[in-house]
Amino acid sequence: MSRPVRRLVAVGSGPVVWLAALSMLRAFRHRMLAVTVLDTGPAPDAPIGYWTLPSQRGMHTLLGIRETDLLMRTGATFKLASEHLEWGGARSRFLHAHGEIGTQIGATPFYKYLQKVAIDGHPESPEKFSVAAIAANMARFARPREDGGLTSSFTYGFHLEEAPYVAMLRELAEKQGVQRIEGTLAQAALAPDGHIEALELANGERLEGDLFLDCTGRRALLMKLIDSDAREDWSTWLPCDRMYSAFANPQENPPPLTRTTASDAGWMWWAPLAESSMVGHVYSSAYLSDDKALSALRQTAPALTSEPRLNVFSSGKRQRPWLRNCIAIGEAAVELEPLVGAQLHFAQLGVGTLIELFPLDARSQVESVEYNRIVGEHADALRDFTLAHYHAGPGRTGKFWDDTRSAAVPARLANKLDLYRASGRIVLLDYESFEELDWAWLLLGRGCVPATLEAQIHRLVADVTPTDVAPLHQHLVQLADSMPPHAHFLRPAGVRGARPQGP
Repeated sequence: MSRPVRRLVAVGSGPVVWLAALSMLRAFRHRMLAVTVLDTGPAPDAPIGYWTLPSQRGMHTLLGIRETDLLMRTGATFKLASEHLEWGGARSRFLHAHGEIGTQIGATPFYKYLQKVAIDGHPESPEKFSVAAIAANMARFARPREDGGLTSSFTYGFHLEEAPYVAMLRELAEKQGVQRIEGTLAQAALAPDGHIEALELANGERLEGDLFLDCTGRRALLMKLIDSDAREDWSTWLPCDRMYSAFANPQENPPPLTRTTASDAGWMWWAPLAESSMVGHVYSSAYLSDDKALSALRQTAPALTSEPRLNVFSSGKRQRPWLRNCIAIGEAAVELEPLVGAQLHFAQLGVGTLIELFPLDARSQVESVEYNRIVGEHADALRDFTLAHYHAGPGRTGKFWDDTRSAAVPARLANKLDLYRASGRIVLLDYESFEELDWAWLLLGRGCVPATLEAQIHRLVADVTPTDVAPLHQHLVQLADSMPPHAHFLRPAGVRGARPQGP
């Protein structure tokens, strides 16, 4: 018998549950969908914060979140780029900016010129030809314009502290009609066909629904009650499984970027907030003990202002994130080290795909097959982009790095890297979050030099010289130098509710 979806129940406590609940409520308000969040309370190992991809801007716009309110309520900062130190060995450095590299040479991407000069033995940094990268290095910021010129050639993400971000999202969701119930999930009451009829709480209450979302992060509290937890393990490729994170003193005018620094068994990170900084150490417990990892973090960031929090994870994906009438969203479906800042982005992909495939019948299984295929491919693409940071270009020495780089990568990534090394060609598969330009930033930055260029591309860039492109670099420097300091846009220390400074 057909059973329309009238009641949706989302379980969790972090930003993912509120982003999902708000999205479903707004998308299906015309169907009178009742959305309830079972707020399970803060997870003891929840991350202290996030650095996000630019897609977070689009999500905020869809949900009606004003950027000025976000900055004031959460103390967020902007993110123009990620800076990676020592991934290729001592004193190595590269930047991945959220923006264009140069301007097209005819119909040819500018990065093809950079490949050509690298092949010729005279490499130039992509940073010289990106207004976002130059501004990030100068600790300057401005929102892109919509004039179609170089001032519109970039975008940005955010650095977000989790607790105030969750509070803001929860308040917005409740104002718009999401019902919130606090409680501890004890059991799932199942129908004879295995579908969830209701959630049973520790206090004896019963929460009925037609469709259920598990947004409890890596704990996957709901999925573990109904599934055997069949997962595809990625730890051979990505052995990092621990992260210590803490707050530290702020910088007066922080650069609008996330910084990572390779360590003996993983990598350290730093991300600015308006009134503090976030720092962390991502590492593999097979190569470094928790005590030594924490000691390394304290040595790198001695002025911690909070007790470090330990997060334990295991890279991999759930084979069936949509099982019967329960869908795992975000880290309940895929666990991945936070290197590329895609945690919230992946949750958005899950929510967006669910909206597109939303079932008319709660008992329908047709949509779940396609959902699992699409979300699985999204997950594989994010895994590959993360893994490419370890494998592309010169390698760092040490047991952890040698072992990680010696493991054969997934075939889809191996083919992509082989083709790039042979001809400089970047091939995108379906459902990739990172575009051709993102791969160019990564591969050029890691010093991955192709053997040659495709014949037609080489012909188009062969006569371009450093003298020809020098004026472009000078113009970009002038544009970046005209931007205000990043701090000009941030919440003044100790102030909440006022409008941020800046144009």
